[in-house]
Amino acid sequence: MDVKPTVEEYTVAMPWYEPEDFPVLWELAQDRSEMPPRYEDWRRSAETVMNAWLARGRALQIVTIRPGPFVAWLEARHLPNTAEIRRRYVEDLATRDHDAA
Repeated sequence: MDVKPTVEEYTVAMPWYEPEDFPVLWELAQDRSEMPPRYEDWRRSAETVMNAWLARGRALQIVTIRPGPFVAWLEARHLPNTAEIRRRYVEDLATRDHDAA
């Protein structure tokens, strides 16, 4: 019996920053030396990653990171602000949104 994959198996949660939030989020990042300091450069890189996932047939769930809720989430869990933790944050939000639906 063939079992079709579920949405969770082919969906990738992608972090997204709004232009007005990017400078604050960049300053808060503990790994900002690995991030472009300009929003335009970050966006171009993010779009390249998005296109690569889409070319592989993956669905994307774009999750906007807002400074206030993100910092509160970090503080509640005593976590650093790194790329890995930002990935976990957007996955947490994506899962929570999916469970609520």
